Amino acid sequence: MTWQLILGLTIPSVVVLLAVFLMFRLYFQHQTQLRVLDSKREKVQVTLPLRLQAFERLTLLCDRISLPDLVLRLKTPGTSASALSAALLLAIQQEYEHNLTQQLYISEELWSILIVAKDRTMDLIAIAAVDLAPDASADDYAHQLMSMISAEHSLPSQIAKRAIKTESSLWL
Repeated sequence: MTWQLILGLTIPSVVVLLAVFLMFRLYFQHQTQLRVLDSKREKVQVTLPLRLQAFERLTLLCDRISLPDLVLRLKTPGTSASALSAALLLAIQQEYEHNLTQQLYISEELWSILIVAKDRTMDLIAIAAVDLAPDASADDYAHQLMSMISAEHSLPSQIAKRAIKTESSLWL
């Protein structure tokens, strides 16, 4: 009779204990999932504005390294072709370095596109200077560069800007 009494009390107690254990386990798993979701939500709330700001800054970078804009901004009367070429290259490098940290907020693919745009733009600047006479003026150089640009289907900065718009639309 004592065994029956002990088993009669032990089995229901074990079942209740097991049920309570499983319920607590599910409760704590659910709480952990909620904390993870809250953490992700907070992370997105913090990083989304930074990402959008990075997209804005990189769009501005593309505008600032666009060759027609650069030539208009940097060409001064009486400058030589070599001085204008050097100023264009320096301006592009400075713009790139100024926005270097923005790569933290964008994909590697987009950053690679921006690097290619910068390099291709610098290549166009160098190529335009090859056929000019050593004593050519900035006007001659600008004319040569604009002729080359007009032959291009899309400027590197325009391609990069489209890539920025595409990636930024994924975050909105």
